[in-house]
Amino acid sequence: MSVTENNLKPDCLRQAIIGVDAPFCTPFGQRLMTYCDYTASGRTLTFIEKYLMKLQRHYANTHTEDDMTGRSMTRLLHNAEQRIKDSVGADENDRIICTGTGATGAINKLQQILGTYLPPATRAQIERSADCDLEKIKAQSPVVFVGPYEHHSNEISWRDGLCEVVELDLDAYGHADLVQLKSLLEKPEYQNRLKIGSFSAASNVTGLISHTRDIARLLHQQGAVAFFDFAASAPYVEINMHPKDDPDAYFDAIFLSPHKFLGGPGSTGVLVFNKNLYQSQLQPTVSGGGTVSYVARHDHDFFDDIEEREKAGTPGVLQIMRAALCFEVKEKFGVNQIHTIEQQWLKQAFTAWQKHPRIEILGDQNPENRVGIVSFNIKTASGKYLHPKFVTVLLNDLFGIQSRAGCSCAGPYGHQLLGIDEETSEQYRALIQRGYHGIKPGWCRVGFHYIMDQPEVQYIIDSVNFIADNGTEFLPWYKFCLKQACWQHIDDDGKCPELSLDEAFKQSIDNPQPLSPMLRRSLYQQFLQEAEQLKAKAKTLPVRATQSIPEIEHLNQFVV
Repeated sequence: MSVTENNLKPDCLRQAIIGVDAPFCTPFGQRLMTYCDYTASGRTLTFIEKYLMKLQRHYANTHTEDDMTGRSMTRLLHNAEQRIKDSVGADENDRIICTGTGATGAINKLQQILGTYLPPATRAQIERSADCDLEKIKAQSPVVFVGPYEHHSNEISWRDGLCEVVELDLDAYGHADLVQLKSLLEKPEYQNRLKIGSFSAASNVTGLISHTRDIARLLHQQGAVAFFDFAASAPYVEINMHPKDDPDAYFDAIFLSPHKFLGGPGSTGVLVFNKNLYQSQLQPTVSGGGTVSYVARHDHDFFDDIEEREKAGTPGVLQIMRAALCFEVKEKFGVNQIHTIEQQWLKQAFTAWQKHPRIEILGDQNPENRVGIVSFNIKTASGKYLHPKFVTVLLNDLFGIQSRAGCSCAGPYGHQLLGIDEETSEQYRALIQRGYHGIKPGWCRVGFHYIMDQPEVQYIIDSVNFIADNGTEFLPWYKFCLKQACWQHIDDDGKCPELSLDEAFKQSIDNPQPLSPMLRRSLYQQFLQEAEQLKAKAKTLPVRATQSIPEIEHLNQFVV
């Protein structure tokens, strides 16, 4: 079925996903790919890919309007940038810079603009200089207030910069403590410094949605600027940098990762910010072709326009157009419809999993406060937990479900969610530095997406329930490398596809036909039945010797 604006419905979008329902081989046989890792990255759409292929007939470098191809690409680029700005409610004072491959690159670009980014080699040179007191400089530099559930890119990048970082605590409801923020903003030692609030708009671990307007309003009342990381939530929520009904709750800058959108993989990172943050009297953050109005033998002049002077070299035209198109898919589908569907799936999952005595859902237990992200751990009868990576491997091998294990690049938040104090944290750190990566705490994360349907969602719920009930039975099938934190089936050869031009020659652009809900429901039941049979077969395998290393056992929470 071809997708049009009039039939932009979940089932139509689902059918347009490249690789939807693709079969693949696991150690237990063939399974259908069931993708639940949208929080990490989205999936490509056939109609966007075909449209971009059509546009590539006229592809050329930008920075010229003297011929048809250069003129076409330059205008398409500007059109795409404007559409992204329109999608986030930017106004005439906001500027866009498309950079890197996601929010990490966008945050870094903003830090370069502000002067807080300090390259490691530059830091080393400064520290070696007898005339420069880096700590004194840092004491006069910006102070950055970050939330308690930031992605690493919006926390450790500030920590390593030329600024002071202050992390907020969680309040009683699991949100950033705004009472504490107000108190910190009023501290005398911060009054003559640039005050920055840089907060996640939603957690990529628990899906908890931040009160962005309340945060922005408070920051502005105290003379601070408000930045928001929309990487985890941008594919699902409305972004309005300048709400007309709440004018003090504007955003000074946002950064996001369009590759997490449906249709977005391969797109660029996006930074949109108020032009007043930019110091036009300075050079661009990167000098190069396209940034200069004139270059003499020994001097040069840069363009005045911010967006032009920050496009050194060839811009990622296709990446930016892809980002604009995936924003449009979201808008035409509608954030209200996205919210309604997400809530339906979350409530269905929470109803099942909250009743299960071995499934521990992390974070706020009210699904209405979340986007469609759920992280959980599974406790065994012994009191220890199934290793999150083991859970993820079982979801893949038994059921074809694509999930993600680890700390979701949110280590500080993980400490709070898992109740890890400073002393215990340092003990973990010491062991991990010695190479015992498999002991690191974490969780398994799945994402419930608005293009999923009832059979798929129920299959995910049933599969997690099965592992919670029976996961330990499958330990004999697997070997665990404590050093690499890797679980591998005893018969798995570990082979993965390799990049091959010869394979590229053989490919067509046709997408395999998606399966009907009825057929998928039947296959899902078959896979669940096979899992039951495999559980019985596992009882005939030799008992797997558990790994016990005395020096780590006091910290080991996992059945390994």
